[in-house]
Order: sequence, then structure tokens, then C-alpha cells
Amino acid sequence: MFLYIHGFRTLKDSYTANLLQKYFQNNIISSDHPIEPKKAVEYMEETLKNHDIKGIIASSLGGFYATYLSEKYYLKTVLINPSVKPYETLKKHLGKNKKFNGEEFIWKEEYLEQLKNYKVTKPTVKNYMLLLQKGDEILNFKIAKNFYRGAKIIVEENGCHRFDGLEKYFDDINSFLFTP
Repeated sequence: MFLYIHGFRTLKDSYTANLLQKYFQNNIISSDHPIEPKKAVEYMEETLKNHDIKGIIASSLGGFYATYLSEKYYLKTVLINPSVKPYETLKKHLGKNKKFNGEEFIWKEEYLEQLKNYKVTKPTVKNYMLLLQKGDEILNFKIAKNFYRGAKIIVEENGCHRFDGLEKYFDDINSFLFTP
């Protein structure tokens, strides 16, 4: 069983989550975590404790959470255009926001501070596979590439934050997660 952690405004049934569900034949739990970082991490840790999670797949802000969880629980982790410093990049979203389903939420200054509690300074790179696209319109791929230097990293030209063509890497993801 794997845990998928979605990004900032997405949901547990996002485009990426649905693709992963089909490929992994429902052997994936898609996190439906709270917006507040402290509560989100508590929720994810509870999910890890209540299920036999063998690895994590995450995108964007979910990648930041996944890195913290991967280090704490020593789990293999696949990151798709991950956020490395959301306590900086999410400043511009302070105030009212909308999830992709139209539900509104408030992103608070205190949440940026909470995120700093989950910052990893030196990831165990052998536990990570990164999928990055240079065309990511939200995050600079070079930041993640540098931070996870030494990990298995795939960088594609063009693309977008969602990571166009993710399904062509499903066999690679599967192989990485199942290799000791």
C-alpha cells in the first residue's frame, strides 16, 4: 500500500491521484488532509500508523510533507515537482483561496511558521526519486534538483506543474518503490 499526498489546492481525487489509483489498482491511499500544516502532518502520520504503507508518492506541497515523513519513517518516496520551501513560496497565497472543487479556505501566516517545523535540511537521497519538468509554472525545478542532489532525478523539458505525461513513468515509479 502506498500513500499519495496531493498539493496545496488539490484534493484526494485529483487528476494525478486518479491516474495513480488506476495504475496501482487501488493499492494507494490518497490523503485527504486538512489545510493547516500541523493537522495535515498529524493526519498523515495517523494514516501511516493505521495502514501498511510501503512508500509515498507526492506532488508539490505534498512533496514537502512527504520528505518530512520519509525521513521520520524511512520510507521510499517519489516526488513530482515537489515544493522545497513552501514557507516562502506560499506567502503569496495568504488570505482567501479556493481548492479546485471551489471550496474556499484561508491560508494564514501561522501556517507558514508551522511549515518550518517540518523542514528537512539533508534528505537521505537514496530514498527519493524525483520527476521534474522545466515548464513547471509554479515552482522552479532547479531548487528541487539541487536540494535532492544524488537522488534518482528525471528532468524533462517543457511540461507543467501537474507533470504532463506522468503515466509513462509508472513502471519506473513502481520499480523504484519496490527496490530495497
